[in-house]
Amino acid sequence: MGYVAEGFAYVFGTVLIGAGLYLVMRGTFPAWWRRRLMWPLVRVTPTVSHLQGWAAIGLGVSVLAIVFTTVAPEVVAGLLVVLALAAYVVGLALFVFSTWLSRRPA
Repeated sequence: MGYVAEGFAYVFGTVLIGAGLYLVMRGTFPAWWRRRLMWPLVRVTPTVSHLQGWAAIGLGVSVLAIVFTTVAPEVVAGLLVVLALAAYVVGLALFVFSTWLSRRPA
């Protein structure tokens, strides 16, 4: 079961990084996304899309760093955990900030 969860986490982290890179490079969400998938966002501007992309990259890096701790030596694993926590906090802050930007009055 552990290897299945690790494999899923690798795929999930990689998909998050890929989606984040897409948002950072394009500056807009894909047209096929339904509005309910973007429920916290009200007005999606290029700035909001870029910040959401960076947040996804941060979360993806966090997931991958945690998964890599299973194969890394102890000292490196400790550093990866610190990196994962920092990436998670930065990604969360960017997500909250971009959501606030999309909801503030024009």
